[in-house]
Amino acid sequence: MSQPPPPPPYAASSAQQQQGLSTSPSSHHPPHNPHHHPQGLSLPPAPPVNDMMDDMRLFLRTITAFRNYDVQARTSLIVREQNFKRLPARHQQLLAAANVSLNEIFSNYHNGVTCNQQFLTAMCDAGAELFEGYWPDVDPSTIPQDEPSPMDVDKVFSTLRQFMRDWSAEGAQERSVAYGPILHALTTSLFPNRATRNAVRVLVPGAGLCRLSVELALLGFTCQANEFSYHMLIAGHYAQNHLSEQHQHRLYPYVDNTCNMFHRADQFFPVDVPDVCVMDAVDELNANGMHFGDLSMVAGDFTEVYRKPEHRGAWNVVASSFFLDTAHNILEYLEVIMGALAPGGYLVNVGPLLYHFADSLSSALSPETPGSASVDGVQSIELSLDELLGAAKALGYIIHTPPQILETSYTGNNRSMKQMMYRVAFFVLQKPYDETR
Repeated sequence: MSQPPPPPPYAASSAQQQQGLSTSPSSHHPPHNPHHHPQGLSLPPAPPVNDMMDDMRLFLRTITAFRNYDVQARTSLIVREQNFKRLPARHQQLLAAANVSLNEIFSNYHNGVTCNQQFLTAMCDAGAELFEGYWPDVDPSTIPQDEPSPMDVDKVFSTLRQFMRDWSAEGAQERSVAYGPILHALTTSLFPNRATRNAVRVLVPGAGLCRLSVELALLGFTCQANEFSYHMLIAGHYAQNHLSEQHQHRLYPYVDNTCNMFHRADQFFPVDVPDVCVMDAVDELNANGMHFGDLSMVAGDFTEVYRKPEHRGAWNVVASSFFLDTAHNILEYLEVIMGALAPGGYLVNVGPLLYHFADSLSSALSPETPGSASVDGVQSIELSLDELLGAAKALGYIIHTPPQILETSYTGNNRSMKQMMYRVAFFVLQKPYDETR
């Protein structure tokens, strides 16, 4: 799927924006940020509408999934409430004797769902800017409306937890492992001089809600975020451009989690977002005589976008957090990254090797339900860490920093009786200075 880029949340350099917009329809909306202003560009025309019909329908389907969150959440709520009410009288008396108030539980449940929907509705309203920016001459009411798939709905619930991870104090511990080693490596051993970081071009593939790319720009780097999922693009746009006050929204990311609780209050634990207002952080930098690095965003498949000639040797760093294992063919990722890196550039990685498409192998056995695949027809290959690093060396990478193993959860609930932990690998690979591939 070819997706158009959203308006960059902060003004990038002219060359950056031309690279980001060169393969997709242009955006005519300025970013919502008073501190940076877009520079004049000769933007490419949008392609014919028919070529983008699938993208428009997918975008609107994603918006519908976000707007219908409360329908899905309340359906589950009602079923759970009815199950309690169907209990025999003696069992309801037991709960009453244990001071379990069903009225209080389900009142809090309703309130949590309502707050979440208010947040998602605000996000969707902001998403209308993206649609107009992508397709300025198209009336969205003329586009056929598709019902969200079960996967679309699941991603809505996971997006709430992604906001907890990326933009709340509750997610600080996960960010310290997922992003901390990358930020530390770039600011200490690799590029310790802040004054020269604006010349260091950092690419963040699989950027999600863009906290890592924002942190890099706050540290003075020129950064470009890349994302493929419309759920993440819509949510990331809102996070960067519309969260204008600290603790602007209160979310209840665990309100639908009714299992493995120590305490009922854990289900209704609130999370305030954002923990850091980017605009305030930029003001603080300016007050201290420091600059905010350039920040742009490009939508689309990583390999399709960054194997293009204009990205060859264009990046000093690829900062990869929980990204490499999203590939059908992880070797293709290594090749594309090698080509995009400038001589002497770095791949700085933190993540597991979950291999997101490994489950698609079962569908390959059924001709009725073919799985997705890479352009080479590869559905999934799964390498061990040592095999991956061996292949990287064979491709020409130098192991600059050997793997360090760290433990972390991913959008985890530290109040839950169930904890899923990853032992992730942090390592740094370097492209040789004498290589031009």
